[in-house]
Amino acid sequence: MAIGTSVTKANLSSQIANQLEELILSQELKAGERLPGEIELAEQFGTSRNILREALTSLKERGLVTVRNGSGVYVAQPDARILGNVVNRLVAVGSASIQEVYELRVALEVQSSGLAAVNATDEDLQSLDELIRLMEQDYRDDQLWSKHDYHFHRALAVATHNCLFPEFLRPLNKTVYDWSDKNPRSVEARMRGIEQHKHIVEAVKARDREAAERFMSEHLQVFLADLTQNLP
Repeated sequence: MAIGTSVTKANLSSQIANQLEELILSQELKAGERLPGEIELAEQFGTSRNILREALTSLKERGLVTVRNGSGVYVAQPDARILGNVVNRLVAVGSASIQEVYELRVALEVQSSGLAAVNATDEDLQSLDELIRLMEQDYRDDQLWSKHDYHFHRALAVATHNCLFPEFLRPLNKTVYDWSDKNPRSVEARMRGIEQHKHIVEAVKARDREAAERFMSEHLQVFLADLTQNLP
């Protein structure tokens, strides 16, 4: 299978990685498909095996290929953890702050709540009610409460019935909750959060998109204010 075209001497590995990425994203190379061997690929690109290995390493870091020992290099299956790893790296190296991550989360979750009001099923609503019950039950245990809160927001994203919302929100929410686990909220803040969640669910049940978005926006702005008070 011919894949590559000859590349110039400048940034050879980057050019090869970008060509292969384009083939993967266009699905000319499909998830699970095995790439030709190193020698064949190097010949097709007109480069050395060392340069080719650098390109494949870059693709692996991007989450686009996986290496199976003794078998070869395969196009990776899509995995939301790739996005999570990117978010975590941006925070770790200081390219993005927790506040910036949270602000992006606000933008997505407000829209998510509105869509949930339109698309939620009876099963979705039961899940949200159950998570609020668990939050009320465990409000004195910060770790359990935080866990229920995380799952509540995920259940709301699932209730949009748009598969992208849960996947995009997962790494944003996890980054924020991992940080807040180290900086627990007060019991009063947790109780206030429960009441805010109830307002959101009632709006979703009423199929009131505008109200659901408004209540979510208010809830997240309060949480953001609590968060920024504890930022270093």
